Amino acid sequence: MPTFSVYPDSGETMRRLVCTAFLWAIGAALPAFAQQPLAQQPVTVSAQDLKRLSIEELAELDVTSVSRRVERLSDTAAAVSVVLQDDIRRTGVTTLAEAMRLADAVDVARFDGRTWAISARGFNISTANKLLVLIDGRTVYSPLFAGTFWDVHDTIMADVDRIEVIRGPGGTIWGANAVNGVVNVITKDASSTRGSVVLVSGGTEEHVTASARYGDRLGSAGSYRVYGKYRQRDANRFASGASADDSLQLGLGGFRMDSGDQGDVSWTVQGDLYKGTEALFDRDDTDVSGGSLLGRWTRRFSARSEFRAQVYYDRTFRMVPRQFEETRDTLDIDTHHRLRLARRHDIVVGAGFRVTEGDDLGIAGFAFVPQKRTAKLFSVFAQDEVVVRPDRLFLTVGSKFERNDFTGLEVQPTVRIRWNAHRTSTVWGSVSRAVRLPTRVDTDLRIFQNNRLILSGSEAFESESAIAYEGGYRLRPHARASLDLAAFVNRYDRIRSQEFPSRLGLVIELGNTLNAKTSGVELGGAFQAAANWRVHGSYAYLHKSITMDAGSRDLSKGASEGNDPSHLFSMRSYLDLPRGVALDATFRYVARRPDPVVPAYGELDLRLGWAARPGWELSLIGQNLLHDRHPEFGAPTPLRYEFERGVFARSIWRF
Repeated sequence: MPTFSVYPDSGETMRRLVCTAFLWAIGAALPAFAQQPLAQQPVTVSAQDLKRLSIEELAELDVTSVSRRVERLSDTAAAVSVVLQDDIRRTGVTTLAEAMRLADAVDVARFDGRTWAISARGFNISTANKLLVLIDGRTVYSPLFAGTFWDVHDTIMADVDRIEVIRGPGGTIWGANAVNGVVNVITKDASSTRGSVVLVSGGTEEHVTASARYGDRLGSAGSYRVYGKYRQRDANRFASGASADDSLQLGLGGFRMDSGDQGDVSWTVQGDLYKGTEALFDRDDTDVSGGSLLGRWTRRFSARSEFRAQVYYDRTFRMVPRQFEETRDTLDIDTHHRLRLARRHDIVVGAGFRVTEGDDLGIAGFAFVPQKRTAKLFSVFAQDEVVVRPDRLFLTVGSKFERNDFTGLEVQPTVRIRWNAHRTSTVWGSVSRAVRLPTRVDTDLRIFQNNRLILSGSEAFESESAIAYEGGYRLRPHARASLDLAAFVNRYDRIRSQEFPSRLGLVIELGNTLNAKTSGVELGGAFQAAANWRVHGSYAYLHKSITMDAGSRDLSKGASEGNDPSHLFSMRSYLDLPRGVALDATFRYVARRPDPVVPAYGELDLRLGWAARPGWELSLIGQNLLHDRHPEFGAPTPLRYEFERGVFARSIWRF
């Protein structure tokens, strides 16, 4: 499938010198810190952003993405991990795409300077299409290919409250395309971001990142904030060693206003704009721009009844020279009502409508027919959590019904069961169905070679579907430790295929003749090794097999629909040292990708931070420290992109 996807080289010598100095500084500092008794030099935490939760508090975190209502993380009947603001700050990630590396069992790989391949439980490609991504409840997947353009979806990282990641189907609540998981980026309420934050960083790969935010009261009506961010990144390298000329610069800004929770009615209004250029080694720069405006209104009738309505408008523009140009407008209306009945039923019902229009102009050998297409989606859903045995056994049943312009009515049911075996342990299981709707790539794509059509989408393209069987076990064996285990078996039907013609001269057509079965185990855990030291680790194993329907003529046998490692491993360490110093490390290991082959690799990121005084934090951050450069995706050719070791300094002021 096709990929949708200036600064001088810093020099290998300079990179080595900076990295060596970084590691030397850490090594030299540790003995001096070790000589200081911890009790005499407590770490001062003055801002809410820097709060570090205990293991028990982490288990009691409230999440909303599983069932569209507030519930404790320990009480969810799903495989869920949460990336907190403290994780984002202490690892030094600069974008939302990078922050996805912090989620348990999520496969994250860079394809080039602008394109990210991000998926859960398999089927990861540069246009991954089975993971639904939301930002504050706004769906940001592209109807062009049912995936996410991660390069343009960003915000000030200090304003992210948490990122909730559900691994497994979420179609009953969130609808189509939530096949392998849901990512919900939740930013802070404006009332918690009063005051100012200024962040400036610069280094060898992340040349410049600068952001600023100011927030205050909105009279007696609530609070507001405004923000801006600019990012400029260096070009990567090809496997041949030549510069890939894929540098990136992006500017964005926005606002948010919240009424607060002072009465029965609350509201939120927020919006953003972005504009950037992304360099390409063989043509002019890609231009990207867009913006969105969202409003949300909530009416609380009682402690047992609440209604919420949300509407947003989104406009995007992307122009890739010698490939395509797209302008897309989307309007989405979503409502849901939560109602508790007879102490045994917690019901959520809702309805929604979305209309999106894409104007996709192909260039040279690349086209969409018709050039413009408008698609509408109507949906209703209902879900009920039934208390079978108070405080112990719970059953959740529900389904979503969606009417789309491609395949008509789609039904996405789920059944979940949860048993609180003990105050510190939970067992859960579920069976769910989810679908991925056809996109413009599937139905309208046309590729030409020497003025001859060689590949075509099909109006007969059907929805891909998956039935997922999941189970999990959560345990806090000790106040300082927690474990989260999940296992799954997924069966996929009607996966996209490339049907080669039966004789020469005919056209390759996109079809639905592939099927697949995946299974795996995911393990996450946290351990408070000492009062000032926490460790978090995760491991995921995936097995995938693909079969073809009788008569299928897909010569790739599904290789183009996913290139997944069998093993993922990560480990994070947060260590608070005396005198306001912190030493944080993140190690990740990604096993070999089979087709095309990408070698296994392990990488290490380090952060040395210093709270110089209340409201001012300095950090020195090293990324990809174990290799000069390494590939993460793509075919093994001289033009495969490789990503270099980088070091940057960061200063954050809060006032």
